[in-house]
Amino acid sequence: MSDPSPERERVGPLIRSPLDLAGGLFLIAIAVVGYAGTFSLSLGQLSDIGAGMMPKVVAVLVGAFGCILALQSFVVLGDGLARWGVRGPLLLLSAALLFAFAVRPLGLVIAGPLAFLVAALADRSTRFVEAVIAAIVATLFCGLLFKELLSLPIPFDPRDILGFLHGPYDALKVAIKGLVMAISR
Repeated sequence: MSDPSPERERVGPLIRSPLDLAGGLFLIAIAVVGYAGTFSLSLGQLSDIGAGMMPKVVAVLVGAFGCILALQSFVVLGDGLARWGVRGPLLLLSAALLFAFAVRPLGLVIAGPLAFLVAALADRSTRFVEAVIAAIVATLFCGLLFKELLSLPIPFDPRDILGFLHGPYDALKVAIKGLVMAISR
């Protein structure tokens, strides 16, 4: 390995990777906020999943990975902290907040693509057409997964914006449920 940089020497003898420590602490903070935000939601059981099961499990996993990354910073030699811009984190946080406030009144069909496109703006090299296509595909996938397969109470299209697509959507839903049933036998 190469010699430690001057940035690493200033941190102290215990921390070998300041970047990993900062990343781990950031993931732990996200996990705490995520778990606290879903604290009042029912966890349910594996046979009857509650609305809080998925977000709480994800928060615990994010926190666990944060702990692993933070502990790794004391063992593995890594990079020091560098200056970073505020554009990416600000737009990603804005996308998450936009989704949280828009999903109930507007449904997943509007809140999903909006949040996806705002998050895509965090990277300056994002191509708009590709981001729109990815947002539509991700929203449809999330609708099928969370609304139909997991039966979570997420409003998909409360304003009936996609009324003209109900026939093909219902046909796709039946086909996917049939496929899942055939696989689970």
